[in-house]
Amino acid sequence: MNKDDFLIELEDIVYDSLFIGSHKDDLNKEISANMWSISLSKQLASQFTVADFMNFIHKVIENRQQQILKSNSDHGMLLYVWIDWQASRLKLNLISQIHERLPFSGKIEILDELEPIINEFIHSSNYDGLPIDRELDRVKVFLISLPKK
Repeated sequence: MNKDDFLIELEDIVYDSLFIGSHKDDLNKEISANMWSISLSKQLASQFTVADFMNFIHKVIENRQQQILKSNSDHGMLLYVWIDWQASRLKLNLISQIHERLPFSGKIEILDELEPIINEFIHSSNYDGLPIDRELDRVKVFLISLPKK
């Protein structure tokens, strides 16, 4: 697969439907329904720039914001992006703003910039999984609020 074919496949994520829960009990359903995962081979990663992935995620953000605005929900959502190092995948997820915290069990570092996460993902040497000696003391997470305006 080449870069152009991969970008076409990513369009499925851009236009996928969003599930917006109505109360806190919907958290697990939101996590399950609103999670997208991306993996790259080393060869494919070498074809991408940070700008390619930034453009893709901005399309996702625009689409999800429109879905939120058109929904019957009275609240917005939180979109967050991180690298799952154990699976060597870039992950995107959305949960309702009614939740008090992101659903991570360990320590997280909230970033207001997406670029460092994308840069680290594209330039990783761990495309086949996490090496045993890598420390996972903290997960870097890009977080943005998509309000119901």
